[in-house]
Amino acid sequence: MTTPLELARQLLGFNTINPPGSEADCMRFFADWLDESGFEVSLSSFGEGRCNLIASLPGAKSGKPLAFTGHLDTVPLGNARWQYDPFGSQMEDGRLYGRGSSDMKAAIAAFAVACVHQREAILAGRGAVLLITGGEETGCDGARALIASATLPEVGALIVGEPTANYPVIGHKGALWLRCETRGKTAHGAMPELGINAIYLAADALGKIQHFSPGAPHPLMKQPTLNVGLIEGGLNINSVPDRTRFDVDIRSAPNLQHATIRERLTTLLG
Repeated sequence: MTTPLELARQLLGFNTINPPGSEADCMRFFADWLDESGFEVSLSSFGEGRCNLIASLPGAKSGKPLAFTGHLDTVPLGNARWQYDPFGSQMEDGRLYGRGSSDMKAAIAAFAVACVHQREAILAGRGAVLLITGGEETGCDGARALIASATLPEVGALIVGEPTANYPVIGHKGALWLRCETRGKTAHGAMPELGINAIYLAADALGKIQHFSPGAPHPLMKQPTLNVGLIEGGLNINSVPDRTRFDVDIRSAPNLQHATIRERLTTLLG
């Protein structure tokens, strides 16, 4: 029987760097492996060279199955010189080296092989489902396509194989990204009194935002956070800018509603 390490090394042999994104060959290989291991497998395309995969072991008992999820695309190699071939799956001192070994082909191999090892128990129980996507590194394109396809099965619980230093994480903060604009009136820089400076308006707004609290702390995820990560305004130094834009990154928790946060922030800024 294939070991998790053997399967992980096989998956690492595929170049699934994203961008540009090309998971299809790796996904088809994995689909064949799952099919040979007794899974019911379905592949779906969401673009040229892009694939998602749903594999299931149907259970005999009623109730929703346990699901595992992960992505087969990886981030680019970067500019630094690699000590090992990023697609060579090399082992040294008990460590597996390759692009995607941690994030997250090894985890996919681990839960896939675990399901095969426990196949009889799974079939006698409520079953298991693997949800494997592409495009995670560039906005979760594959996951969005999977949701839009309406082919997702209902599951009782979902285990995500992302690397967390072997520490169980039961959830993470949500993300609310907001784009704010201030609009003024342009004028020549030598006569600023004839205009309305949109950068000054933005500065006033940012002063208020700096002390804005998105909401109460969560018992596990602690304090929600806010950060202004991008600002731009003005076209040239000798003009009064009539438009400024800044982007706000709010990390929320399950006890908060995004609509409520947005409404409070809108009221604050007027």
